Amino acid sequence: MVLNLLKYPDERIRLISGNIRFFDDSLNNIITDLIDTMKANDLEALSAIQIGIQYAVIVLKEDGTYNPYINLRIIGHEGTNTETERTPYYEGISVDVPRHIKIKIFYEDKKGVAHYDDVEGDKARILQHHIDYNYGSTFVDRVDKETKQRIGEHLSEGLVESSNSSCPTVFVRDYIKQAYKYVMLLVWVGFLVPFFTESISILDGLFLFDKIALALVVPIVILYAAYAYYESVKFKQCTSCQFGNVMGTIALAGVQWIILNVITYFWIAT
Repeated sequence: MVLNLLKYPDERIRLISGNIRFFDDSLNNIITDLIDTMKANDLEALSAIQIGIQYAVIVLKEDGTYNPYINLRIIGHEGTNTETERTPYYEGISVDVPRHIKIKIFYEDKKGVAHYDDVEGDKARILQHHIDYNYGSTFVDRVDKETKQRIGEHLSEGLVESSNSSCPTVFVRDYIKQAYKYVMLLVWVGFLVPFFTESISILDGLFLFDKIALALVVPIVILYAAYAYYESVKFKQCTSCQFGNVMGTIALAGVQWIILNVITYFWIAT
């Protein structure tokens, strides 16, 4: 199906694309829509977000074949050069953009098979251009401040800035996680005290502290789980925000909490 290309000033171009975790007919349909849209608009490459699909899928036309690059990442690079680039999003604008001459990439095919490849020249530039879209960026973010300002003044509504729906660089849940980690670290450090003293009053005070600290961990972890769920809903396009990703952290905290309670009882109390 031919879908409409996002055009300026559509803010969806700034959304960060989530990784593909499904390699089935749904993915094949996305790839088909990308290819159909590329043919209709005579394009050499297209990112899924450019047609409003918020997943990390790029299709590149190579020798007449349309090849998908799923969850594409740059894992190495060499050299830089500057060439003129254009985009259907900012129609009528061309910009000289610096890019790496050679890149080493990781990506998956439509069956989920991982690939590594060394790419250079025009292909390297095109892939870098479209990876930017996956991260809520466009080529204007690659130019110097003066050029960017000049482009913004040329546009009727100025440059499209990052959307509030994009992934934040810092998550509140991470601060909460640090809080319970510090509390449990204090309990772990307390296990060293019996090596330096046999004072009953000191050990009784340490046991009381450990009980209070371990009791405090429970509401902190509950708060962490609740806020992680809130962020997974608010930033659902971010793969790092998916609630399933924090379940392992919660489970690990639970195991540590049980171990600390057992050691506290047998090591400090008795």
